[in-house]
Amino acid sequence: MLKKIQQNSHDKFEELGYPSKKLENWKFSSSKHLKKYNSTNLDQNNFSIEKYSDKYTLCFINGELSIESLNHFIYKDSITILDIGELEDYSICSTSSNFEKEAFFHLGLSTIKTGKYFEFNKGAKFEQPVKIINIYNKSDKDLRISSFNIFKLNEGNDISIIEKDINEGAGSFNLNLNKFICPDNTILNHSMLYDDKTESNYLGYNYYDLGKSVLLNIDSMNINSTFNKSFIEVDLNKEGSEAKINILNLARGDQHLDNNILMNHNAEHCISFQNVRNILDDQATCVFNGKVIVSHGAQKTDSNQSNKNLLLSNSATAHSNPQLEIYADDVKCGHGSTTGALDKESIFYLRARGINEQDANNILIKAFAKEILEEFFDEDIKSLSEDNLNHWIDG
Repeated sequence: MLKKIQQNSHDKFEELGYPSKKLENWKFSSSKHLKKYNSTNLDQNNFSIEKYSDKYTLCFINGELSIESLNHFIYKDSITILDIGELEDYSICSTSSNFEKEAFFHLGLSTIKTGKYFEFNKGAKFEQPVKIINIYNKSDKDLRISSFNIFKLNEGNDISIIEKDINEGAGSFNLNLNKFICPDNTILNHSMLYDDKTESNYLGYNYYDLGKSVLLNIDSMNINSTFNKSFIEVDLNKEGSEAKINILNLARGDQHLDNNILMNHNAEHCISFQNVRNILDDQATCVFNGKVIVSHGAQKTDSNQSNKNLLLSNSATAHSNPQLEIYADDVKCGHGSTTGALDKESIFYLRARGINEQDANNILIKAFAKEILEEFFDEDIKSLSEDNLNHWIDG
């Protein structure tokens, strides 16, 4: 089945070609610099995961699951793990019709060497989060590394996944595709951390398929990314589900960050919340494309979008595009966006109390960021994110 999927995606990419700025999702993000990257299958035999791996961690090396980390994984008996090529049900691999319109989504699918399917045993609840380390170890320049993984929960599961990228060697184009299937009465907490000093480019497609009475939390923090463009789509397909997304992005230099979020309210009595904050310095740019679609019959929907951008330089640029499409009449939906600099009156207030200007600025930056970090689900991720914030501010 995998070969059929890859052939279809290859044909689709040939049809679509590289995205241009004429497309709404790429209006403020150029794909030209990504054309130079070539796909390759890198050997992981000579790479040691010792310093990254523990009993709670699954390591992926250049897009492929490390057997060494799987052998030490404490939860392996509570999860069925298969190659995607072994699956017989095509619908498990299918994602959204919106991703089907994305050329890079098809490029990623068509060039993966393999992919993994993870199914958690019914009723499994882990005391510690599952940690996923995506290790990109590149000795050559201009490599494109693609991965595709599917995670399926079962009824009664309460699962936390912490995902982190580690880039070593040359810069690359990391193309990451994930699907999360959350049936009735499940809880999924998905945390993502990006911290890259190799000038790599990240493009991610994360699709979440929610059943009845599902609780989904998505937390993300991004620092030091040259180019980071993320697509998140959530389908709330049955009543009583709730999805919350909290994202903090920090950028300086000429770094570019782009968050595309789509919430599809397909059933009544569902809640969704998007909270994205960007802090930009120098010539950095960011994009927020957030959309909520409330379908016919999705009554009692409660949805809110918030995008706030703090510009530390006159040369920094933020593009914000919150959107609502509502086809039901009994809903509570709102959205808001603000972009601005540090408040001069607040700086004056702090300086009047003996705090120098730089420290006053830092206090206000941290206050702006911590409002969203306090919403992060996992305490360890919250603490780590605060440390990253402090290091970023200190330069």
